[in-house]
Amino acid sequence: MNTAIDAVVRERMGIDPAALGPNVLTRAVEGRMLARGLSDPALYTARLMTEQSERDALAADLAVSETWFFRGGRFLFERLSGFLADRASNRAAGTRVRALSVPCSTGEEPYSLAIAMHERFLTPDEYAIDAVDQSERVLARAAAGRYGAFAFREGGTDSRPAYFRRADEQWELLPHLRAAVRFLSGNLADPLFLAAERPYDLIICRNLFIYLTPDAKVRAMANFDRLLAIDGRLCVTPAEADRLPPGRFVPEGPTEFGVYRRAGVGSGLHRALARVDPAGDISTTPAPVKTPAPSRTGVPKDAPAPLPNTIEAARLFADAGRLDEARAACEALIRARATDADALALLGVVHLAAGRSDAAFDALRKALYLAPDHVEAVSNMMALCDRRGDTARAAALRRRRDRLAREEPT
Repeated sequence: MNTAIDAVVRERMGIDPAALGPNVLTRAVEGRMLARGLSDPALYTARLMTEQSERDALAADLAVSETWFFRGGRFLFERLSGFLADRASNRAAGTRVRALSVPCSTGEEPYSLAIAMHERFLTPDEYAIDAVDQSERVLARAAAGRYGAFAFREGGTDSRPAYFRRADEQWELLPHLRAAVRFLSGNLADPLFLAAERPYDLIICRNLFIYLTPDAKVRAMANFDRLLAIDGRLCVTPAEADRLPPGRFVPEGPTEFGVYRRAGVGSGLHRALARVDPAGDISTTPAPVKTPAPSRTGVPKDAPAPLPNTIEAARLFADAGRLDEARAACEALIRARATDADALALLGVVHLAAGRSDAAFDALRKALYLAPDHVEAVSNMMALCDRRGDTARAAALRRRRDRLAREEPT
């Protein structure tokens, strides 16, 4: 390989060609020369030295874009979103918690965090996610939010039914989740990287340090020192932990998750992180829910006969304490129209009354996905989260309930 090109890649781009594997740089340069219609390596070297766009294009071809949704496991993103939600619950109104994903590649990582934040009932006015990559080409793909089936190869719950819609042969992330992420172009090894940005509560930087030159690592760590809040968290892969400066960071929780804090700052896991078990569920036992008392006849006195296949009929059954019939009525409504938020919200209440907290959580979560400002679903999910000890989710829902109360016409 041309030594001048090698030097540009090392010094200007911060990439160690040797870490990419044999002949990777050679093949990438040959491909770029062909794309530019060049046959003289010296001419291509001059273009590479003078054109930022060409360096970006070569970086995109060199990038190891091995990424997918919830890479590393959903539990990792539960931990990260739990940390942010806990911080958000202690912030003044209008002050958002901030997260940075770098390099973000085609967007699966920051979008996974956005989904995890959504599942904690936080709205984009409570958090901000910035995602950065060198390549304008991959950033354009990330902003489009369209993915093939291979992007969903992580085991566990499939996120597509709830958060994506079919787009030809691909899956397109729903607009409100795409809007939660801001994509920016930048190089972490640049001393002026995100120079105008305020500190972030969380920085996710996985699978990058192994490809950087020693000088680029020093510059990257200087940027982390500047951009990471004093009591923030840094997430790397466990394989990269030994590349962090000795004595500067300590693990926060199990080392297999690669979450670190500054040494000597904020010892101990945040409560929101400690409460979540490996299945992503809260392990506390909910308090019993009072069941509506039925009348002697099983139907409230003077109530009209329940109308079949209506939410009113289901409510009458629930009010009378006839929970099996109320559940059957709600489920019939949902089978007829899966987007019936009222039926899902009522089904959640019925499950609560019957002591089925997991089923109640699932029904209320679906109701809030369809109608984020559904007052009944917000209030009941808030109470359920309180009973399960999930204070971060409960706090987010309490803020939403209070906002809805302020907005209600007098």
